Amino acid sequence: MTYLRRVATAALLAVCAMFVLASCQRPHTVIEGPAGTLAVAGFFQPESNRDLMAGYLPENPIHMDRKVLNELDAGLSAALAKGESKAWIRPAKVDHCRTLVLERSKGKVVAAFAHWLEVAKCVEADWLLVPQVTYLREREGSEVSVQNAASVTLDLFLISVADESIAARYHFEETQLSLTENILDAGKFVRRGGKWITALELAREGMERGVKEFGL
Repeated sequence: MTYLRRVATAALLAVCAMFVLASCQRPHTVIEGPAGTLAVAGFFQPESNRDLMAGYLPENPIHMDRKVLNELDAGLSAALAKGESKAWIRPAKVDHCRTLVLERSKGKVVAAFAHWLEVAKCVEADWLLVPQVTYLREREGSEVSVQNAASVTLDLFLISVADESIAARYHFEETQLSLTENILDAGKFVRRGGKWITALELAREGMERGVKEFGL
């Protein structure tokens, strides 16, 4: 039985390889990297629609504790370190400014974009990268077999202080599928080693794509 299983696995991987070049990828528009000072906020999970700059809240949200958000911050930092950005203002300083802005607006209903624009001005940055995660479901199972696959929905917003606008938005939403569920994306299956990955690994893939798309 073990031998037959190995043969079946090898055959499956061979089929995957045949579809790698034909795998369909959603085209991304690459923008030129922004010139000036970049600040990066920490990941946050919106709790109401007024916390959203775009997108929507899931019907059945899963609360993420600070540990998960910290791991997402680390993933974004790693993605930026691989990119073109040589230096950026860290989330700790941005969070300090966010606290000051929240204190000044206490009792007032402030739209999400207006809030983050004030944070960017407080930090004295030309650009502010704001990451939000609205959904993250961890893998239930192991690398070889799952009951529920990892699923992630996150957004990266690049705010221009000079233009007082959202210069770019990157939206990532994916639930890992098996090869038989999505044969056209066989390339992903091969790159992931034919295994089921964790939600944080899936999120890191999304962040790396977003950072590259922004030219950061």
